[in-house]
Amino acid sequence: MPTRILIADDNPLFRTALRHVLEAADPWEIIETRDGQEAVTTAVETRPDLIILDLAMPVKDGLAAAREISKLLPETPLLMCTLHASPPVELEARKSGIRQLVSKSQSIEIVAAIRQLVAKTPAQDSSAVPALPNIALPASETIPVHPPIQAMDGISPIESATAPGDPGPEKVA
Repeated sequence: MPTRILIADDNPLFRTALRHVLEAADPWEIIETRDGQEAVTTAVETRPDLIILDLAMPVKDGLAAAREISKLLPETPLLMCTLHASPPVELEARKSGIRQLVSKSQSIEIVAAIRQLVAKTPAQDSSAVPALPNIALPASETIPVHPPIQAMDGISPIESATAPGDPGPEKVA
């Protein structure tokens, strides 16, 4: 049975491009959802081997979805792929159960990160979630979740890959 991967991202172009990259890399079974709440529901129904979450999504953001999924499926590795990668976001992600954070601008790293996470069983993976440093963000420095930030050219590198016949990136008003 192939490894089942759930992708939760509100951008259909990114989901499609990521699906193509993953399917070309390995015979993985890919499931797609468009928001954090749908990710939680689908994760419980399908029991994926790995879940990729975006940070900024409608209905429920990636951190809230990660916290809920971590409680419901504690053995399932969570990976966050976001345009908002930074040390504070990574700290909050780890607190929420995310095992690894990959920037969408460095999305070439995602296949290696997935292979590493799915290769480890929970019994072997005691170091997958390192102990968090004793750093607490004051309430005034919590991580705001904003709509996705556009890259300099208007789209992130992986979003520029479109499927044949695809009209291309959606324009944001």
